[in-house]
Amino acid sequence: MCNNTVITISRQFGSGGRLIGKQVADKLGIAFYDKEIIELAAQKSGFASDFIRENEQKLKALSGYGVTSPLWGSGVWGNLENFESRIYAAEAETIEHIAAQGPCVIVGRCADYVLRDKCNCLNVFIYADLDSRVKRIIEVYKEADDERKALKLARDTDRLRARHYRYYTDAEWGEIDSYHMCLDSARLGTERCVDVLAQAYKLMD
Repeated sequence: MCNNTVITISRQFGSGGRLIGKQVADKLGIAFYDKEIIELAAQKSGFASDFIRENEQKLKALSGYGVTSPLWGSGVWGNLENFESRIYAAEAETIEHIAAQGPCVIVGRCADYVLRDKCNCLNVFIYADLDSRVKRIIEVYKEADDERKALKLARDTDRLRARHYRYYTDAEWGEIDSYHMCLDSARLGTERCVDVLAQAYKLMD
């Protein structure tokens, strides 16, 4: 068990959770990990970082969209499941390693579950109303050029995250029981969320 204080951030897509996590880390002067975990996990898993980036949290969730063994064949589907399990294991090992190195902020990848009973964690869920998230997806993320596409992207991404989280943790993504704090980034604003988390961190440290 490490003695470091770690903030783990789960977030709805379009809520600005990654930005909040980065600004909290900068404000506190501690390390920040999000996509960096992919590069580190690639070294452990043997998968190319691009493969992990494209497939993490997605392969098993495809079963919810009708992509099952009768369609692809049990051998192909079994390989996909094995791929994601190896990705998850590599990311979990990476998360444990970086948490042991010192205080940090970790975004996503079931970090709250991976570090349960291992570190002094502040587990946070960032959410926002759908209209605010759609606006951010279009104007800030620039991942959609109209509201219909942004809405679909928000719902699909959250669905994949929820299924991935449920599969590996047997808990519900976004349910209040899984977190110490849930913050509405649309109502509070990014700056206030950062301030709240920084203060909470200092109380725990």
